[in-house]
Amino acid sequence: MTEFSIYQINVDRDTANVCFIGMESLEKIKGTKEVNAVAYDRVYDGKMDCISLENIYQKFNVDHPADYKGRSLSVSDVVEIRESDTLNPGFYFVDSIGFKSISFDKSPCKEPVKASDGKISVLLVEPNKYPKMIEIDDTLEVMQTVVGGDIEEYMPFEDEVAIICNEEGKITGMAPNRAVYEENSREMLDIICGKFFVAYAPFEAERFQSLPPDLAEKYREKFKYPERFMRVNNEIVAVPFKPVRADKER
Repeated sequence: MTEFSIYQINVDRDTANVCFIGMESLEKIKGTKEVNAVAYDRVYDGKMDCISLENIYQKFNVDHPADYKGRSLSVSDVVEIRESDTLNPGFYFVDSIGFKSISFDKSPCKEPVKASDGKISVLLVEPNKYPKMIEIDDTLEVMQTVVGGDIEEYMPFEDEVAIICNEEGKITGMAPNRAVYEENSREMLDIICGKFFVAYAPFEAERFQSLPPDLAEKYREKFKYPERFMRVNNEIVAVPFKPVRADKER
């Protein structure tokens, strides 16, 4: 029998924008492998017949306990083993591959979080800013608020993800945000104007869903840098740039 807790980053407090980021990338972003507990919530306490960390990972991905209200166990989560017949007590960071034993001061963590029923985690992309994960209510009204008007669903990629943007962004003169490219040829397909977000959109599903960690990281990287647009030889060219601001690259 293993007694353990699970801690997950609350995207609303993720000022460092490190949710779903592995240890190697964390060191590049922050200059340290230290995992700061300030943005974490404790989402589970319990005992289970788990003999390994891999057992816990599988349980909290494919067979959630009925009382579990967190996300599927993902990269950047922390598992605390308190008592176990087979595992050493301590804190274990869920990395891109396997687990890493870490030092983790859990005292700043928020205590059991309220259920995030009716909410989805999406990647917000704004003009002149780095993208970031946010949690929003799964309602049309909130989505319209995020993009500043009526929404349009755009699915130009092979992955089951959708860009949700303002359907009149170009007409109303919203600021050009990011270019969208054909994935193989890199031909520019479109320019999204105004804020948009990226959500998981399985073909068989009727509603948008939270981005899985692998897709969150992939599209955070795809839309990482803001772009400026200019005309060169009668063609529109997008030029990536780093925002001039105090915080570091995310």
